[in-house]
Amino acid sequence: MWLVSPAVNALMAVLLLAGVPFLGYFFWHKWRHRRHLADIARRTGLQGSSARYLLISAATALVVACVLLLWQPPMAPFLREGSPQRVFAGLGLGMQAVVMALLYGVVQTGFVEELVFRGLIAGSLARRLPLAWANLLQALIFLLPHLLILQTMPQMWMLLPLVFLLALAMGWVRIRSGSILGPWLVHATLNVTMCLMVAVRTAA
Repeated sequence: MWLVSPAVNALMAVLLLAGVPFLGYFFWHKWRHRRHLADIARRTGLQGSSARYLLISAATALVVACVLLLWQPPMAPFLREGSPQRVFAGLGLGMQAVVMALLYGVVQTGFVEELVFRGLIAGSLARRLPLAWANLLQALIFLLPHLLILQTMPQMWMLLPLVFLLALAMGWVRIRSGSILGPWLVHATLNVTMCLMVAVRTAA
């Protein structure tokens, strides 16, 4: 069944890529600082956000989605081996594409990357550095793994400045709001939009 593979991939990403760092952080603070789970969750951004920052994030997500839809990039780079959007080729805008895009964009990449980069890393940096320096450093750290774009789809190099600018914007939201909800919304919207764009534009 088509749902099994994307669901397993999303679950494994949450358990390994997000769960292991979070558990390490949890046990360190539980043992070293005697913190409670609620306090540890708050420090990692796993808490609610004020309406102001959610509105800023929703507006940013809408702008990002519109830019991607109006941009109409060439599809060839997204269909190459190693591209995560390759599995969406030819699916069209059906239930399979939508569910797969949500699992990939919201869970597998959106939640996992936001918990690690904005929740753990940006949160820790913000408690040790001035906001501007903490935000700049977390954005640079977030950019590093995304440099793989140059290996799998070098024509899409122009995505890297967008990734960096969004990392700065969402790092600011995370630090100011204390929550990863806003950044998660933007990240998920970006990834889901890209997946569905490939699914629709490559449909027969």
